[in-house]
Amino acid sequence: MHNQVLDSLRKSPQAAPVVKDFLARGEEELRRLHLGNLSGREICGAYTSLVDEILKGLFTFKKAELKCNDPMTLVAIGGYGRGELNIRSDIDLMLLHGRKLTPAIEDLTQQMLYVLWDTGLDLAFSIRSLSECIALAKDDLKTMTAVLDLRFIDGDEKLFQALHSGARKHLFNKGRVGDFVRDKVEETRQRHERYGGSVYILEPNVKEGEGGLRDLHTAMWVVKARSGKLLEPFSTSLISDHDRKTLDASLDCLLWVRNELHFATGRKNDQLTFDHQERISSLLGFESNEKALAVEQFMQKYYKDASNVNHYSNLILSRSLHTGDERVFSWPKKKVRIDKNYCIAEGMLALKDKGAPFDDPSVAIKAFEYSQAFNVEIHQSTKDAVLHYLDGAGDEFRRSRDVSDSFLKILRHREVYRTLLEMQRLKFLEKYIPEFGDISCRVQHDLYHVYTVDAHTLFAVRELERLRGQYKTDFSLLSTIFEEIPNPEILTLAVLFHDIGKAHGKGHAEKGAHIVPAICERLHLAEDDTNLIKFLVRNHLILADTAQYRDLHDENLVIEFAKKIGDMERLNLLYLLTFADVRAVGPDVWSQWKGALFQELYFKVLTVLERGTFEPEDAAVKIAVVKERVFEALKPDCVDRYCVDEYFGLLPPRYFLSNRPDTIAEHIKTLRDFTGRPYVMTIRQDTFREYTEVLICTHDVHGLFSMITGVMAANAVNILGAQINTLKNGIVLDVLQVVSATGELITDETKLKKIEHDLSEVITGRVKVAALVGRRKPSILDKKAKPTVRTSVEIDNEVSDAYTVIDMHAQNRIGLLYDITSTLARLGLYIYIAKISTKGDAVADIFYVKDIFGQKIFYKEKLREMADLLHKALTAQQDRGGA
Repeated sequence: MHNQVLDSLRKSPQAAPVVKDFLARGEEELRRLHLGNLSGREICGAYTSLVDEILKGLFTFKKAELKCNDPMTLVAIGGYGRGELNIRSDIDLMLLHGRKLTPAIEDLTQQMLYVLWDTGLDLAFSIRSLSECIALAKDDLKTMTAVLDLRFIDGDEKLFQALHSGARKHLFNKGRVGDFVRDKVEETRQRHERYGGSVYILEPNVKEGEGGLRDLHTAMWVVKARSGKLLEPFSTSLISDHDRKTLDASLDCLLWVRNELHFATGRKNDQLTFDHQERISSLLGFESNEKALAVEQFMQKYYKDASNVNHYSNLILSRSLHTGDERVFSWPKKKVRIDKNYCIAEGMLALKDKGAPFDDPSVAIKAFEYSQAFNVEIHQSTKDAVLHYLDGAGDEFRRSRDVSDSFLKILRHREVYRTLLEMQRLKFLEKYIPEFGDISCRVQHDLYHVYTVDAHTLFAVRELERLRGQYKTDFSLLSTIFEEIPNPEILTLAVLFHDIGKAHGKGHAEKGAHIVPAICERLHLAEDDTNLIKFLVRNHLILADTAQYRDLHDENLVIEFAKKIGDMERLNLLYLLTFADVRAVGPDVWSQWKGALFQELYFKVLTVLERGTFEPEDAAVKIAVVKERVFEALKPDCVDRYCVDEYFGLLPPRYFLSNRPDTIAEHIKTLRDFTGRPYVMTIRQDTFREYTEVLICTHDVHGLFSMITGVMAANAVNILGAQINTLKNGIVLDVLQVVSATGELITDETKLKKIEHDLSEVITGRVKVAALVGRRKPSILDKKAKPTVRTSVEIDNEVSDAYTVIDMHAQNRIGLLYDITSTLARLGLYIYIAKISTKGDAVADIFYVKDIFGQKIFYKEKLREMADLLHKALTAQQDRGGA
């Protein structure tokens, strides 16, 4: 065959420029075709051919130039060997020689490598004899796997065939292939763990992650090893033509994305990071609409393709292990009958007659019901029968009362998460509840929602299920509530449906509530159960939002919340749903601080519901009781009643209704110690709620809280919440709940002393707080590409009777809270309560404020000025990342 590289080398004395030029022109043309209409596989095939031509031409030229006729063969390995070479991927190449490595072969190899390295190709090169290959592969799983990807390029073909024969005889014989399969399965498990343990992680690895290219490679290696057909192209004959087309299309997508990543970065790079996600979505023509951003649409398609690759790879692998002359699992002979269709044999659930078609819709779901009830896996042939049935299943299946009875029975018992996960893997769940299929692989493009909507939903079911046992110690209250629920399947349905509205854009809770009745009608649920699920879906955000963003000491707010809930059953279910929902968002989202807020709101609302009246309690009576308890607590410190009365006269009623008597007693002791000093700072570690409490007592100056937030930002301290208490005598008692930058208690004495030193410097005027904040520089992680967060400022005078409430959402960065609080100070506003909640890279800052006269702000011009200046503070482009 004509070789352009060889022709050019014969005309030019310099080999390196010829090869380098040929490669550059070839890659440029492939880039053009890649952006045209060539598929991922076609580009990989073309690039493989391009490299083949270079190597064949150079190999032939050097052999002739050096007059080297020793027996040797150029062999492709890995992706290059499979003919699936992505642009800029590493090229695995081996020179296979006869028994002896001659000086001529060494010289030829050295000269070839000099030329190839000069081109910039990422080359992994080895020189081995036939016996060395076999010996090394026997003891090394990676080398043994590489043998399955060998491809002849040029040279002595008989030598290559000898390698193939040796591999079959010594490596993939009956005695060794079982160990190889087990090792590859374990290797896959470890690889999945290493790369996130899910198809649906935020920035997936296109090659090594779950659902990545390596999953299909593993299935291919196992099939080839078990069949002994090492040199034949991998065949997907273990799946149907329809499934093969689906797999091929998804494989094309992954290969195209990987090529694009390599083209864009000019090197091997398999991480689909946020910046590449946004760029590629635009490149592919996705456009944002009212339902989803362009990048979310692209990533939904990517995850569906990755999910397909994962699903069919597992299917091929499983079917390979259950078929063939050397079946790992043969069709069971000893059977224990369950019903007329199913039996348990050798620890697996199987159809009694594997060839019999299902005679009614309920037979398919019985596979899952029995698998759960008897805690056994479903045999692959039975899974195949379910898949075959689902291909033609329609409305009769979805409306069958027998199917509904089995489905609700599954939701009622243990192992529900495992069972639903298997249902999802076999596409049963989306076939039975198409509305659930609409959220399959759906993405939210932010750092907070780690998983796709469907994966998050199933994880929420798992969190709920863990309350039956695993969480009994850590979450005893929630476990007790869950155990006392009469119909757990209703709550599980609410969890399954709580995010189905996300398939239809913003306002997903309300949209989901409108979708619920149609599903419940198909499930033959009673009207009361339907209404309960609808209520839970519509309101599944309110407990978390109220607890995190609102003043829980506002009795009117709690009463209104109780009115909305209505009864204790709904409150219990909503509390459980909130727990499961938040726990399932991501590995670092739940905190003891959030849990304590949720529990506090739960008990406050429970108290109102148990009281049986929505009338507020008499504040004066409650404060009198608190005062008496404070006096008793201070007796050992010789604080008389007159002193207690004096302090109770200096602080507003809200303070006494918001704090425990023992806390108030400690604060009074701090106020006594403050006399004659510029400030007092005390530290208390709350190990239950997992935060550090910082109490600061000093003289009030305008903008004091801004100074404090600046000091905290400068020391990489995150503020979770703050209560600002100003006494009538001009003294301030500020209480902050804080954690380290990694969300932990601040126990390092050196760090605490540094915070106190900086606070002293700022309060006494020796250091400007702005200069202190400016010294802290962003880390490398702060500069990493992240999804854009929508900035918003909402000012509300309806939430609270006493305060104007400002809700702000923005991209987190160093000094953000300082910028906000200093802006509020410039606006002449006084902060009384601050609540800060971080979701990934987004932050929600909520402030309860009054003006200089202690009043809410109603003037429209002032409200417009507040919104404008705060929006500017949130979007300020400064050289400092989040606080």
